[in-house]
Amino acid sequence: MPSGSIGSHRAFMGVSITLCVILSLSLYVGWKWYFDSLVSRTTLIELAKKAEKRVQDLENLGIKVEAAHSDPISSAPLKIMAGNAESPSAAPPSQTSQTPATLPPETAYPADSIIKELPLLESSDEVVQALTLLDQYWKTTSWKERVPMVAHADRVSPLMKDYYETQGGKDPSPGNLMSKARYQIDGTEILYFSYSSSRPTGSLEIAMLRDGPGGRFLIDWESLSGYSEMSFQEFRTQRSSKPVTMRAYVRLFDYYNFEFSDAKRYLCIKLISESGESSIYAYCERGTKLSRWLEADLATTGPTGFKGYIMKLSFPLGAQSNQCVQLEQVVAQRWLKLP
Repeated sequence: MPSGSIGSHRAFMGVSITLCVILSLSLYVGWKWYFDSLVSRTTLIELAKKAEKRVQDLENLGIKVEAAHSDPISSAPLKIMAGNAESPSAAPPSQTSQTPATLPPETAYPADSIIKELPLLESSDEVVQALTLLDQYWKTTSWKERVPMVAHADRVSPLMKDYYETQGGKDPSPGNLMSKARYQIDGTEILYFSYSSSRPTGSLEIAMLRDGPGGRFLIDWESLSGYSEMSFQEFRTQRSSKPVTMRAYVRLFDYYNFEFSDAKRYLCIKLISESGESSIYAYCERGTKLSRWLEADLATTGPTGFKGYIMKLSFPLGAQSNQCVQLEQVVAQRWLKLP
């Protein structure tokens, strides 16, 4: 073979090898960039999901976050809606001769409060003890044996007796533990646990309160059970014209009938019992600060979502039905009522 042909062949092979190396490097760099980008994208999506879940957990507890923080253990204060008083205009009169002004107008709905999300050390004695206490609670069938496990036992014990023995109430069954956190709300420290549940919101929120300075955390039984002064059934049967404190899942609704048939005059909200088995409708007059507050706070619930409220409700005098009531007061926009 001529030397010129050999040289040309070697040159061709050299160029080909060089091109292959360059192509391989380009493919390696390209694929590495692609997979790194994919990992980064997946990480961002996971972080976004965690942030969304954190906000959802806060809202399930009744905490409206106005400025979310990316740091999950940030101690910076967040502005929320809590169960203290603001000063709206006077409560609106009802369409009947009865007026719901049995409560001071300044307490018609909750005012702003401050929450801090505190660092949570999952392996700490406090968290381990709290989870152990919850496990004991679920395994205990007698409400009397549960009394030492709940916060403010002296006050709550008669409520437990009423709930279990008179109202025939039952505790919800917890599913898997979905999340946990630690908060300080208006100076009160709580541990928060969220379990999957068959409740209307799909979750069971449990708050645990510290039993005195440096004490252990005990269960806030009222918010866990969704305790109300009357069961929905009893409330509808008695048609009390005096305000009754009720816990319920709430959302905006469009049902107008009986004394509250004027949709232009009244704002309607639907109330679902803690078990999801009963419902009633509550009304307040449009154009008031209370109605505007409700519309703003419930705007994110959509057609199927709910928020947990503590409210005072009453029937109009001579009520025409057992399902349409007056909304006297929103005590708190969560089932946890702090001192």
